[in-house]
Amino acid sequence: MLFDKLFPPCQNSTDLLISLSFNYMKKIFFVLLVTSLFIPATYSFRDVTKGSTFDTQVQSLLDRGVLKDGTFLRPDKSIPADMFWEIVIRDTGFDPHSATFDTPLPPNISNDDPLAQFLREAIRRGFINAEESFDGETTIKRIDAIRILTKTKAILPPRANSKLFLRKITGTPPNQNGLTYVEAAYASKMLENKDITPLKPNAELSRRDLIRWIYNFNTKGEKKSSINPGSSRVQKAHSRQIQTPSRTQTPSRARTFARPASQETILQILSATPQNTGDGILIPNGRVLENVFRKIKTQYRFPEELTTEKETEMIEAAVAAMVNTLGDKYTSYMEPEKTKSFHEGLEGKFEGIGAYVEMINDKFTITAPITGSPAEKSGILAGDIVTKVDGTIVSGKSISDTVGLIKGPAGTNVILTIERKEQSQEITVTRGKITIPSITLKWQKSVPIIGIHKFTSTTGKDFKKILTEDVLPKKPRGMVLDLRNNPGGYLTAAVAMGEFFLDTEDLIFSVEYKGNTDEYKSSRQGELYGIENIVILQNKGSASASEIFSGMMKDYEIATLIGTKSHGKGTVQEVTKQGNGGTLKLTVAKWLTPNGTWIQEGEEEFHGVSVDKEVSDPTLEEKKAGVDRQLDTAVNEVLRH
Repeated sequence: MLFDKLFPPCQNSTDLLISLSFNYMKKIFFVLLVTSLFIPATYSFRDVTKGSTFDTQVQSLLDRGVLKDGTFLRPDKSIPADMFWEIVIRDTGFDPHSATFDTPLPPNISNDDPLAQFLREAIRRGFINAEESFDGETTIKRIDAIRILTKTKAILPPRANSKLFLRKITGTPPNQNGLTYVEAAYASKMLENKDITPLKPNAELSRRDLIRWIYNFNTKGEKKSSINPGSSRVQKAHSRQIQTPSRTQTPSRARTFARPASQETILQILSATPQNTGDGILIPNGRVLENVFRKIKTQYRFPEELTTEKETEMIEAAVAAMVNTLGDKYTSYMEPEKTKSFHEGLEGKFEGIGAYVEMINDKFTITAPITGSPAEKSGILAGDIVTKVDGTIVSGKSISDTVGLIKGPAGTNVILTIERKEQSQEITVTRGKITIPSITLKWQKSVPIIGIHKFTSTTGKDFKKILTEDVLPKKPRGMVLDLRNNPGGYLTAAVAMGEFFLDTEDLIFSVEYKGNTDEYKSSRQGELYGIENIVILQNKGSASASEIFSGMMKDYEIATLIGTKSHGKGTVQEVTKQGNGGTLKLTVAKWLTPNGTWIQEGEEEFHGVSVDKEVSDPTLEEKKAGVDRQLDTAVNEVLRH
């Protein structure tokens, strides 16, 4: 799932295939298929002198994904608002491929606009007014940029500027609006002397200065409010600033990984001191980890083994262990390499077998074959446990290592030894080129079967097109919505789909965070409001956002549910990209159906959205013969009325 609240829409996220909701994975949720994609190294721009200081700054932002590759940067030109917001929001760790916050957009910005997810985040943080049109060509004033950057770094400005700073600054009166933010940015080493002498607060911000300021703070910055060393009141304010971290704020610790510094610097993020956490939170025994690392570094008998790669691996393992100790199978930390592999699976076109997987009880488990994929055609089912790949035992291997064994070029075969209901069997799968559509339509006995295979940012638009152009003109007796093996996706997509069937202000679902609840209601009367004779097909592979939709349809008794109980993922994860390229997926809330049902209540066997008429999944023999009892039952249910 991930949906928008969390997840946000992933955020345009390039209409991403997902939120695939990082939905239901234990360690990492990932498409099993991809052949290795060649990803070119990032490069600087033609108008940036190679080897220069600015080239280093640009390359740093390229490596972190804050800047996008291009031909010309034009560093000394003023930066337009659209470019500014994308860079600034990316710098916070925001990942548009995984984000799914259901935040309104300016009236002139559409959901499929490449900038949409970044503007949603800026609006959610209070930087932009959602009710006003957004002009991407307008320029940004230096004073406004400093204020915004300081806030995104969670740096508290002083209550008043220090006399020392007022004596240092030139080119602006002491009563200049926003000057306290300038002192905080200067004290925190974001700004340099040349930035305040003179300040030029109302001048247009250049691309060079924005990149330099971000680079300065991310490589040598430290949170300070004032340059006055005796300003203890300011420092105390920092320690009181946040008692519990905001779910919407990217931790400042992520920046530590981006610094070209020693692993001791990295370990400071785990030190038990407020100034190191940056938000007033003490980490119990934080020094223990640091001391262990230092002991290894200084006294380990085989120092030649302590390569930079090994030290990084040690730190990654410590972070992963901290997250895994929570015991929440939907909370995980993905290392940079795994993060890259995960996002390779979000492009929508792959070569491989086509299945979603997760580690369940340390077993490599198929959570759902992709509809129409080689995996599905060969008889792979949700719940199958892969024990061998081409004869190689995968027990003890990581999920990425096992995926590496399975993926390969289209047209080649891979033999999977799978365990199903405690019985072992071999299945040969011919890898193929796979494109995963959001919506498909086919007819059976004059009944439209609309397959909803994932919830992307275009699902609502695609559904409306099929509905108005192909389905409603034929005046069918009813319809079947096939959600089988739909792993979820955007929250906004689930909302958009729900609105087709509800009236204005009808509750679609609610999300309970730590301390507050958000309700998602229909903004309109839908085209299918009041319609009857709808059947939803689902199975164990239906999860996350698809469960939001089916749970809503069940509560309002709009549809008859046929198949098997759904996956049962009733929690919400927030996904944040860390400065080292890794990704933290953290459970931050749970969602409830309109009737207040939490589908993850109690023992795991009771999790999920239950069906009105249970029809077991097709057997391997039935699949090979093209027999689909679940679909036949659904079609007959429509024709029965």
